[in-house]
Amino acid sequence: MKFQSELLSDEHLVWTGQPDPTVIFDPSDRFLVPFSLLWGSFALVWELGVLGLGPFGRGQPGPLFMVLWGIPFVLIGLYFIVGRFFCKAWKKRRTYYALTNKRALVLTKARGRTLRACFLSSVPAINKSVRGGGVGTVTFGNPTWADTYANTGMEFFGRGMADVNVRFADIRDADRVYGLAMAARKELPGG
Repeated sequence: MKFQSELLSDEHLVWTGQPDPTVIFDPSDRFLVPFSLLWGSFALVWELGVLGLGPFGRGQPGPLFMVLWGIPFVLIGLYFIVGRFFCKAWKKRRTYYALTNKRALVLTKARGRTLRACFLSSVPAINKSVRGGGVGTVTFGNPTWADTYANTGMEFFGRGMADVNVRFADIRDADRVYGLAMAARKELPGG
């Protein structure tokens, strides 16, 4: 068991799971997909233009500085458009969730072994958002602005802020897990 060594002496597992690998898009992709296409298209047209190619090219490459200037923007655009989805899928395969009678735990085996945990008694709120088919996210804590980037493959934009809350993203039967978390919290002293 992946979490057995992480449990406290008087703690037991209530639920374990992983993100659903078939869930590709997140609600924030309603903004991120059009933005990434706009960014990537502009960067690509720019780069083709300074290379002297495409509809805005004049047959002659522009100054070397301009050619080099556009390359990072094209690479960022490619990451925004497709790369982030590969990173997200890679991370999902290495992420494990556990709910105990006292804590919510997220174990990631991406670059080493990282455990994030929060005591159910200390989080101000437990929130859920559920999409079709019962797949959703349970968040332990109040939402922050950086939550916009959580589970999008672009978490580095909210670095520092995005790690405030522990969350079980893209889990099957999110309603049931939310109910288990609320019941476990109610059983705690002061709950």
